[in-house]
Amino acid sequence: MEFDADVWNGICTFHSHDGRQIGENNSNPAVYKEVVETEHKICKFEGSRNGLPINVTALRQVMAVWPDALQFTTMLRNDYIRRRGLDSARLTLCQGYVFSKLGAAYPAYLARKRSRPITSLPALETAFFTLGVGPFMVVRTLMEKGDLSVLRDGPLTATELYEMADRSGTLVSAAGNGCAGSKKLIIDYLDVTMNGTFSKPLDSAEARRAVNAIEDWDEFYGYVYATARLELLVRLTQYLCAQSLWMLQARDALLSDTERSLVSACLAKCYHDPGEGLDDRTVMGHCIRIVLALLDEVDFPQARAALVEANLVHSGNGGYLLDQVGGDARVSAARRMRLVTELLLPFCKDTLDATHRALQRFTTQTITLDDVQRRACGPSLQPLLAMLETRPAQQGTPVGVPA
Repeated sequence: MEFDADVWNGICTFHSHDGRQIGENNSNPAVYKEVVETEHKICKFEGSRNGLPINVTALRQVMAVWPDALQFTTMLRNDYIRRRGLDSARLTLCQGYVFSKLGAAYPAYLARKRSRPITSLPALETAFFTLGVGPFMVVRTLMEKGDLSVLRDGPLTATELYEMADRSGTLVSAAGNGCAGSKKLIIDYLDVTMNGTFSKPLDSAEARRAVNAIEDWDEFYGYVYATARLELLVRLTQYLCAQSLWMLQARDALLSDTERSLVSACLAKCYHDPGEGLDDRTVMGHCIRIVLALLDEVDFPQARAALVEANLVHSGNGGYLLDQVGGDARVSAARRMRLVTELLLPFCKDTLDATHRALQRFTTQTITLDDVQRRACGPSLQPLLAMLETRPAQQGTPVGVPA
C-alpha cells in the first residue's frame, strides 16, 4: 500500500468506528470511494472556497472532539520536537511537513501493524487524520506548483499559512469540494500545529488514550520516516522523468503519433500542469529542489548524493540538469529515464523494507525496476522507452538544454 498509493491515499480505504470512510469526499484511489449519506452546504467563506459545497457532516465529527484534538496534537508536537532536537517550538514549512506526516501515518500504522492491528478508527484519531495532514497538503500543493516558498527558513504565522493555503488551492479538493472549517477554525488549528500556541492543561483522557495507543514510539517513528522517504523518492523519480518527457513533447517533430500519445500519458501520470503563466521547465526544476530538501528533512541525503554523482542534478541548489549529450535526442532521453529509475530503485527497496520492518511484516515483499517505472509514469513508459531506443530519430538534436 505504501508504495502503490502512499500512506495519505492508501489509508482512505479505512473506516472510523461509526462506519464512515476516512477522507470521505477526498478518498483515493477513486475505485474505493464509497457513496454515503452526507450533508453538504454551499460555502459562504470568502476566498477560494466561496460557492463550493462543503461537508457539514465531517465538520460536526471534528467539532465533537475539538478540545481533545488540540491536546492530542500538542502532545504529539512535544514529542516530535523532543525527538528531533529542534531549537524552536515554531515549525518551518519543511518541519511542519514531516510532523504533518504523523497525521496520515498514525491511522495507517495502527491499522497495518502485525501485532494487534485495529479494525476501525476512534473519533479522535479520525479527526486528527482530517486536521493533522493540513501542513502536508499545503506543502504538497506548493511543491506541485514549483513554489519555492516551501523552502523558507523561518516559521510563518497561522494567518500567513492560511492565506498561503487559500491562494494555492489547498482548501479545495480535486473533486471540487471546499474545506468545511471556517477561517478562524483553520487558523486556530494551524497556530497550535505549527506554532505551539495551546496553553491549557494537557488533561484530556481521550488524548492520552490516543497517545498510549502507539505503544512502541521508536517503531512508529520508523514507519513515519520510512513512508515519507518512500513517497518522496517516488515523487523525485516522477519529476526527473518528467524533465525528459517534457523535452520530448517540446520537440514534437522527433516523435511519431503513437509516441506523442505515450509521452502525454506518462506526463499525465507523473506531473501536474502548473497552470497558466507558469513555465514547465522552471517549475520542474523547483519541484526537484523541494523534494530533495524534504528528503534532507527526513534525514535521507543519499538520493541527492547519488544524483549529483550521476550528473543528474546540480550539486549546488539541487536544480535540474538535463544531459548535455549530442546525437539522437530520443535515445538520450530514454537513457536518462532508465538511469533515473535504476539509480533510485535501491533506495525505494530499502525504504519499503524499512516500512515492512516497522509494521513487523517480515515476509519479503520486494519491487522491481518495472514496478518503479510503472509507479512513477504509468504503464505507458515501458513501451515508450522501447520505441525511443529502437526507432531512429527524424533528426539528430541534442537532448541537453542550458540549465
